[in-house]
Amino acid sequence: MLSGYAGKIGWVNLNRRTTRVEALDESTAGDYLGGKALGAYLLYSHLKPNIDPYDPANMLIFITGPLTGTLFPAASRSAVITRSPMTGTILDSYAGGFFGPHLKRAGFDILIIVGKAKNPAYVLVEEGKIKIEEANHLWGLSTSDTETRLQEQHKKENSERISIAAIGPAGEKLVRFSNIVNKGRCYGRGGAGAVMGSKNLKAVVLRGNQTIRSRDEAGFKAVVDRCHKKIAAHPLVGKEGVFPKVGTMMTLDLTQETGTLPTRNWQENTSEHASDINADAFVKHIIQPQTCYACPIGCSRKTTAITNDREYVAAGPEYETMYSFGSNCDIKEPEVIIAADKICTDYGLDTISCGVVIGFAMECFEKGLITSNNTGGIDLTFGSGDALIGCLDLIGRREGIGQILAEGVKRASGQIEGSSGFAMHVKGLELPGYDPRGMKGQALTYAVADRGGCHLRSSTLKTEIIGIPRLYDRYAYDEKAGMVRELQLNNATYNCLIACLFGTFALSLEDYAEALSTLMDAPITVEELRSMGERALNLARLFNSREGFSRRDDTLPARLFSQAATRGPSKGEVVDRDAFEKMLVEYYQCMGWDKRTGQPTEEKLKELGIW
Repeated sequence: MLSGYAGKIGWVNLNRRTTRVEALDESTAGDYLGGKALGAYLLYSHLKPNIDPYDPANMLIFITGPLTGTLFPAASRSAVITRSPMTGTILDSYAGGFFGPHLKRAGFDILIIVGKAKNPAYVLVEEGKIKIEEANHLWGLSTSDTETRLQEQHKKENSERISIAAIGPAGEKLVRFSNIVNKGRCYGRGGAGAVMGSKNLKAVVLRGNQTIRSRDEAGFKAVVDRCHKKIAAHPLVGKEGVFPKVGTMMTLDLTQETGTLPTRNWQENTSEHASDINADAFVKHIIQPQTCYACPIGCSRKTTAITNDREYVAAGPEYETMYSFGSNCDIKEPEVIIAADKICTDYGLDTISCGVVIGFAMECFEKGLITSNNTGGIDLTFGSGDALIGCLDLIGRREGIGQILAEGVKRASGQIEGSSGFAMHVKGLELPGYDPRGMKGQALTYAVADRGGCHLRSSTLKTEIIGIPRLYDRYAYDEKAGMVRELQLNNATYNCLIACLFGTFALSLEDYAEALSTLMDAPITVEELRSMGERALNLARLFNSREGFSRRDDTLPARLFSQAATRGPSKGEVVDRDAFEKMLVEYYQCMGWDKRTGQPTEEKLKELGIW
């Protein structure tokens, strides 16, 4: 087997209560590497068209990359790949921490789960073997309580080698934007937790001692050491950089200063309370730094806060949570945001979707489209921390108005007359905290992202605001198609590896190619890596096309085309429809896709070896 891989795929059928182990095909691994590309290949190849995301036949794929579990820096991430209940698109969701390395230690590169258990169950993967265990005693527990119970249940001498990914009550109740959680790290966005819940699967428990060895130990160690030094010296992610100090919290000042911070359900893009909820405001709440496996950056930290006489300890918040619950809901108290973050983790809720759907509900309340009669007496006004917390509990339990909001903003707007114009989503996935009225490349990024409204498919903040590798005019439409394609291709490649995007501030694809070449003792070029990323993008597009998505779905919420902010640096800006359409066509052409349909051409698929 190729070095860097455990060499095994584990299959679990919950209907039949059967498991099997098969060898990972070397040729397939060579063509698709891991993560996004290999996961998309498996989903596209094995899942029949038009399978409902909640159908037992839907696949839940836990997958790693060849660097996972090695000492290469910032490469601890793993992915969950499935068909999304939020959007119906392909869903690939990533999390750091220790779950990916532990899957390798347990003897597997990939774990694929299908079927639905008759009663609540969990999967135990231990030293190359897979068991299906009963989980009645865990059903209804929070993610943190589930992890504690399973840790106690499986405690041995080397208990630190146990890793658990679990759902909370939100996943059990099929909240469409529920997460899978591992020690506060979330496979978020798109509802992988709801797919897990639909299978009556409460958790996956991993234990093992297998190590991943290099064919060229000395050469690989030399690359690892050099990459550690590059990260340590970098002004953003290095020892003296802002990421080890406050992580993504620092982003809020950037978006506020540039007029790209969505506020009050995207009615504005600057917040009057930005200084109350920026990184400086959260520093006093930090109690402990957190780091992922073999990562020198340490971008995360635990925070604590007391609100309504209750103490909350959260594994965050990240910028997206500060935006979604802070500026988007007009909350100005860091304590409330920390509490909301912790509540979401315990229920297993995606904080971006949660904050956007609550901000949407607040605007509906503001406009009189819903009243306290609909909310169970909650005064759902912007800026109310009590309303926010109360609404979170209703969503997590699917009670009252939480039944509607748990469906996500697209479906909720279909039930609240007059609200569709300010339902902030693309393809059904709520938008993250970067307003494209103030950075036009972001408009294209959202529209064409394969899992719906996502900034991580091509992070234009780097190019349109920070200026890495160069600064683009953020209000211009020219050159943005090629820019987005390049960023998207790079990120898809990193998601095949699977590499943390923060590590890529300091490391290049050349670094990853050299690492893989020494790991496998076989030359791998940057061009070959990028081909794998391109295969991933095209496979995802093929999957979505097969499920009924077309060019008409590559669009934005109406508000972004028609309603300008009334203040701040981006005052008066909208996304111009004609310029957007031109940019979209240029993007299709850059991708080698049909400019009329937006679908991959036969020539492109043959070029990539997919046809």
